[in-house]
Amino acid sequence: MDTTKPGWALIIAGGKPAKPTLAEQLDKPDWIVAADSGLDQANRLGLTPDLVIGDMDSVQPASLAAAESAGIKIKRHPEDKDATDLELAIDAVTTAGFGRATIIGGTGGRMAHTMANAMLLLQERSIELDWLTSRARTTALRSGQERTYLGTNGPLLSVLAIGGPALCHSTGLKWPLADSPLLPGSTRGISNEIIDNAAIVGVSDGQALIIHERN
Repeated sequence: MDTTKPGWALIIAGGKPAKPTLAEQLDKPDWIVAADSGLDQANRLGLTPDLVIGDMDSVQPASLAAAESAGIKIKRHPEDKDATDLELAIDAVTTAGFGRATIIGGTGGRMAHTMANAMLLLQERSIELDWLTSRARTTALRSGQERTYLGTNGPLLSVLAIGGPALCHSTGLKWPLADSPLLPGSTRGISNEIIDNAAIVGVSDGQALIIHERN
């Protein structure tokens, strides 16, 4: 796999319509993948995907027909499958060799899908992945990883241990994370505050979801 491929990919999921300003805040992506009805989302945002992938059970037929007429690549999967359309889209971006991808969309539908979308960030892949909504940017950190979060994007930062205790460390947060492990199911990591220009959060052991609330 070419993990040095330049640029980044944008993955567009379906669900609640994303605000047009969301796409305006992003740099121009080098590759756009729409997951099923993410094609309708892309149309609303004025974005043209390079690939549409999924079982095509929720995309508007007219949108799909227009994409096919425009020569956009369509990769169909059967409805009886072991992965959601969003997971298929993430796999496609990873296989293409991109080192970074951002997901938009994917909220406002079935609760099971929304929660599963967050869990997809935790899969170990050769790609840096985040999920951007109008309210927050969600990332996952595993053992040995750390990331910087800018205070100008919003002061509230939550850290949730997933799958077991997470030993975390931080700088720039009102309540440092180095005193004891965060436990799964605990709300101790909710609504921390960035008090410097930026905060750094790292995980020494375990894994965690980081939710940075946006201004």
